Amino acid sequence: MGIKISDYATEEPIYSNTYPYNFEVAKDIDEHSSEIANANYQLKISEKWFEGIHVTVADIKTNQPKDFRYSSAQENIGFLYCMEGVIFINKADEASDPVIINANQQSIAFGQLNNTILHINGRVKYLYIQLTSSYYQRIANKTFEAESFPKEKTVTPEMEVLFQSIINSKYAGRANRLFIESKIFELIIYYIDQQHTPASFLIKKDDVDKILSAKKLVEFDLQKPHSLVELARKVGINDYKLKKGFKEITGYTVFGYLYKIRMEQAYHFLAQEKKSVSEVSYLVGYKNPQHFIYAFKKLYKILPGSLNKT
Repeated sequence: MGIKISDYATEEPIYSNTYPYNFEVAKDIDEHSSEIANANYQLKISEKWFEGIHVTVADIKTNQPKDFRYSSAQENIGFLYCMEGVIFINKADEASDPVIINANQQSIAFGQLNNTILHINGRVKYLYIQLTSSYYQRIANKTFEAESFPKEKTVTPEMEVLFQSIINSKYAGRANRLFIESKIFELIIYYIDQQHTPASFLIKKDDVDKILSAKKLVEFDLQKPHSLVELARKVGINDYKLKKGFKEITGYTVFGYLYKIRMEQAYHFLAQEKKSVSEVSYLVGYKNPQHFIYAFKKLYKILPGSLNKT
């Protein structure tokens, strides 16, 4: 059993690891972390595994669009949760549109993931949970039926808490193993119970980078945001594709995302840099501080002025 990540263009190996059959361990839990960096990308991987379960947390940054080959020959059930960025997945030997997994979305895969291509543009952080088929069958008392589950789906708040608790677990040794396995039980219960949902809106790969460019323009033009039509014209895509694609990739409308970024920046300016409310209001693009105060309180349930007190 093992995984390997390599540069798709050059076939240069980047990261690999091997595991005993069924992820068996001599102690309570095995762990491994690694960091790889060069001029084009940075990769941080943290792994934990024990009988039947393997958990990977990865943080990948690229300076330009980059394709990685992910190889994993074992037939495991995989739950992929994208925390940040956008992941594009397709088979190297298939001329089909990629599967798109956005921030705060999850995807399920079953069987061999050998020769899978991950297209990364910018920064991506993800959690990947693998369960062996025998483990799933023992816990669920049934075989895994991939067709009964949605392949890509927005993560519910409850599932986001579950995934984040696995990522941020502070336990060690036996306690960590028991904690992770308890969360895996919750995950299995959720997937057994859920209903099928429609497939995601497909976006051509050529349009993806244009939409991501629009996303960056939204992030950097808080004070003078573009209209949807202006944004579409700047990145070379029609406004309908931008509207549909932006929601699919980010989980937000263009202006919903603008609001999110404005509030996150405002929170940072207030809590970390201790700027005044009027200054922060201007910095994040509000002409009227009262409108900013209303928007901030609506999201965070507190007055912005309560954060900048020293």
